[in-house]
Amino acid sequence: MNDDSNKKPFIKKFKTDRCHYIYDVNSNQIVRVNKTEYDIINDVDENDINDVIDKYKNKYSPFNIRKNLESIWTAKKRYHIFSHRRPQIFFGIRSIADVKNALESNLLQIIIELTERCNLRCRYCVFSGRYKYARIHGSNDMSFDIAKKAVDYFLSRSRGNSNDIAAITFYGGEPLLKIDLIKGIVDYVKKIGEFDNCRFSLTTNGTLLHKEIVDYFIKNKLSILVSLDGPKEIHDRYRVYQNGKGTFDIILQNLLRIKENHRDYFMNNISIAATLAPPYDFIKLIDFFYKKYFFEQINEKVRLIGVDPYETTFFDDFRIDDVKNIHVKLNGLFARYKKALINGNYQKLTMEKELFDKEFHNIEYRIIKPLGDFCFPRGTCFPGRRRLFVNALGKYYMCERVGSNYEIGDINEGFNYERIYDFIKKYEQFFSECKYCWALRLCSKCFNSVRKGEGFDEERKKEYCSASLKTLERYLIASCEIKEKNAGAFKVLGNIIIR
Repeated sequence: MNDDSNKKPFIKKFKTDRCHYIYDVNSNQIVRVNKTEYDIINDVDENDINDVIDKYKNKYSPFNIRKNLESIWTAKKRYHIFSHRRPQIFFGIRSIADVKNALESNLLQIIIELTERCNLRCRYCVFSGRYKYARIHGSNDMSFDIAKKAVDYFLSRSRGNSNDIAAITFYGGEPLLKIDLIKGIVDYVKKIGEFDNCRFSLTTNGTLLHKEIVDYFIKNKLSILVSLDGPKEIHDRYRVYQNGKGTFDIILQNLLRIKENHRDYFMNNISIAATLAPPYDFIKLIDFFYKKYFFEQINEKVRLIGVDPYETTFFDDFRIDDVKNIHVKLNGLFARYKKALINGNYQKLTMEKELFDKEFHNIEYRIIKPLGDFCFPRGTCFPGRRRLFVNALGKYYMCERVGSNYEIGDINEGFNYERIYDFIKKYEQFFSECKYCWALRLCSKCFNSVRKGEGFDEERKKEYCSASLKTLERYLIASCEIKEKNAGAFKVLGNIIIR
C-alpha cells in the first residue's frame, strides 16, 4: 500500500540559533540532533556507509560519520523514527454505502440561512458583488416549513455525536430580520422535546439587538456572535447601512444595555467577531478590545477574521503598502508572543493569544503516535457532518464558507450520497501528492482554501501550500526556540479551548 520508491526518511530538518532538529513525520516527533546527524540523515537509506563517508569526508572524519550513522540506525530500531514510509490520503470511504453510513448519525452542527437579506452593506462582505464566485445580496427568505424539515433531518442524524449536544446556528444575511422564524424554530425544538439536547447560537451585525429580542435569547440561552471591528473610526469604515452611515454607535449602545441589565449573559453568551481589513492598526484594536473596562473578560472571546483575498476586487481600493503592512505588524506581535512565553508572562498578552495560540497548540499538543498506511486529510471536514449549511431555499452545502458552491443535497431528498462520494474521491486524487509533504500531519487546509467555484484550483493550491509550509516551519522553529529558553513555556496552552 505504501510507496517505497522514495527511500529517504520522511522528515523535515530545521534549526534554531542554538540547535539542530528533525521533525519526523511517521512518528510525529521532534528530535534534537547534532550537526553531523543533521547533515547525513537524508543519506542513511540511500547509500552504504562508504558512500556516506566519501560524500562528507571533507567535512567530518570517518570515525565521526560511522559513530553518528550507528546512532541514527539505533534510533530507527529502538524508537521507530526516520522511516521512509509514505501513507495514502484517505477519508476512510470506499463506497457510496460508506458515505451513507457515515452520515446516518453523529452530525454536529446545522447552520441555517434564515434570509439572504441584510440591513447593512459592509464593504468587504462576501455577498457585496466584489467576489467572483459568491452570490450577491438577495431577497430570499426561508419558510418555516423548510426550516422544520432541515431541523428534523439534522436532529434525526445527530444522535450519539461525540458532544452529546446538537448545535443549531442561525445565519444570514442578517438573521434578526427573521426573528419570528428564530422563535418558531426554537419553540418547535422545545415542542418535540429536543431543547435540552441542543445549543442555539447566531451570528449578527448587532444593530437589531432590541430589548425584547435579547430577553427572548436570554430566556432560551442563545449565544450571540456580534460583528464589531473595533473602535468607531475602524468599524465605521466598512460596516455601514445601505445609505453609507456607520453602525458603531447603535451596536455599542445595544451591547452596553445588555451588559448593564444582564451582566452574566453578556460575559458568558456573547462573543465578538472582528474583521481585519486595511489599513491595519492592531494597537487601536488592542486598546479597544483588551484595555477598555467595557470588554473585561469577554476579550477572551474576540475572534479575528481576515477578509478573503481570493477573486475579489476589495483590495483594489488600497495602496499595496496598506495591504502588505499587515505582515510587518504581525511580525512584531509574533515577537512579543515569543518573548512573553520565554519570560513566563503569557497572561499579560492580549490579541497575540487569538492570533498565535492555535498554531502553537497544534504543534505542542499534537498526538504522538505512528502514522498508519492511511492519513485522513487534516483540517478538512467530512462533507455534511461538521457544519451542515442549509440555505434559504433548502439546499444543503458543506459549510457556510463554501456558500452556494458544491451542493450536497436538499431538504426534500436529503443528502446526495453519490455527489458527496464523488467529491471525496476527487479530493483524495487532488491531494494525493500530499503523502510526500512533510507538513502532512500539521497542515490545516480545507476545500475552501483551494477551490475555484465548485472545483479544485491547482494554482490556488500551489499558493496556499507555499504559504502554509513557510508558516509551519516558522512555528516549528519558534516553538523550539521558546522551549530552549523555557522548557515549560507551553504548559499554559494545555487547558485553553481552541476554536
